Amino acid sequence: MQKLDLIVNDLRKDGYRITPQRVAIIDYILNTESHPTAESLHEVIQKKHPMVSLATVYKTLDLLKKKGIVQELRLAGGSRYDANVGRHVNLVCVNCGKIEDVDYDLLEEIENKVARKSKYDIVGSKFELYGYCSNCQKAGIAK
Repeated sequence: MQKLDLIVNDLRKDGYRITPQRVAIIDYILNTESHPTAESLHEVIQKKHPMVSLATVYKTLDLLKKKGIVQELRLAGGSRYDANVGRHVNLVCVNCGKIEDVDYDLLEEIENKVARKSKYDIVGSKFELYGYCSNCQKAGIAK
């Protein structure tokens, strides 16, 4: 069974309405690497589902956050959404806003060291690095 089907079945089992618009939103967020905003996600979904409202997109994203299916990245330009909820680094271009995920095994080691030193029970982390993506560097925008 595909991840989309598992999520839809789980939501249905929990009593949430499963509409074609909601399925399209979930499918898109699971299959994109672009870290969309709610507004850009709305634009994409509207092409196939013209009646979908921005409120539906926000409600679905909130539900997916609550279920641990997506994480919200609160950046200077607004919130972006990421279906990669595993341990990783988000590389954020300070010029064009592009976000890339990079798996980094040492994050677990960092969390463990911080937990030992601080006596905290670490339950999650977000790690972002800011710089200029390769396209902006090629365009001569990076300093």
